[in-house]
Amino acid sequence: MEQGGDLSERDQPAVAALRGRILLHTRTLKAAALAEYAGDGTVLCGAGALGEVKDALRYLGTVSVLADPAPYEEHFAGVSDSFYVKPRPEAGGLLSLPHGVDRPGQDQLAAGATAALTPTRYFAAGDDLAVSAATRRVRQFDPSQVIFTVPLAAEWLQSDRDVRFLIGALNRVPHVKALALGSAGDPLPDRASAQRLRILIDNINDVALIRAGLAGLDSYARGAAFVSIGMQKSCRAFRPPDAAGRPDANRSGRPKSYVLHPDLMQYFRTDALAHLYGFTTPPPCDCIVCDGRSLTRFSDDPDDVREAEQHNLATWLPWAEELQEASASDRRYLWRDRCYAAIEAHERAGLQWRSRRDPGPPAGLTLWATQED
Repeated sequence: MEQGGDLSERDQPAVAALRGRILLHTRTLKAAALAEYAGDGTVLCGAGALGEVKDALRYLGTVSVLADPAPYEEHFAGVSDSFYVKPRPEAGGLLSLPHGVDRPGQDQLAAGATAALTPTRYFAAGDDLAVSAATRRVRQFDPSQVIFTVPLAAEWLQSDRDVRFLIGALNRVPHVKALALGSAGDPLPDRASAQRLRILIDNINDVALIRAGLAGLDSYARGAAFVSIGMQKSCRAFRPPDAAGRPDANRSGRPKSYVLHPDLMQYFRTDALAHLYGFTTPPPCDCIVCDGRSLTRFSDDPDDVREAEQHNLATWLPWAEELQEASASDRRYLWRDRCYAAIEAHERAGLQWRSRRDPGPPAGLTLWATQED
């Protein structure tokens, strides 16, 4: 049945329904195209997310559906304004804030979302006071229905001190904590950052990672409560409110094709991938979308952008299913072995590319492939 805003009408506590899930994080629901892939559910992202929840429930059935309004893309958190809330005098019910402020997330539950993601503002790197204030306020909300969204600047992962602070602060909150990383570039630019993200996942109680790339699968393998993997580039990390430069796949820019190489476990701009293969034969892809066609065929035409996104989903979904089918104790070893095979594939590809500039494997992948702890 559809999830509603009243806990008494639900089959189980909302947060319990999400445990063990690997969700799709997307800016828009293309129901006809995504229905066959949406086994675990979806997170609808952006200002229009709430309006698509009912459509998602209609087309995707009983899978989990969350709405991520993503105010952290535009608003900084402070000591007195942890959450972005529109005044709604008529609101009432589940969530409560002092002084008559509207209840964050109530509209998500009323629309039928499985649980409410708090509309948290963006935590700039090292802003301990803003994080502490948010952890105090979120304790007023029902942890069986409300997930604490924690949108962090990726620079939090540059400091051991900051990581220790986050572990201590977030462990004082009884809710599931859904971490999301903001960066104008790669949120995991080096092995140390990837390792610190692992430390957060390993040491924060009831932690999730949302709006992620393949780091979401690494987190799932290490015991995250649930994760969501981005369909669009802008949903595999978010651009901070003060990010400069071209937004690429952001809502304010024209989307481009990014292709997940199945053997290398790395996302490439399609023109960059074509350049790397040069005059050699690019590999065919056997996913259900490509059906043996070349990985370098995609352009930035809107139809090709959408097809590349579907290829990406069809590529990582079997990896996710493998992890879900394995025992909790086996998951990290399965994931490590898959990542190690990708590193070996990078070495072979480097020989094929020879005269081209080999970008090398992503820093996160090198950690996932070689370090278990």
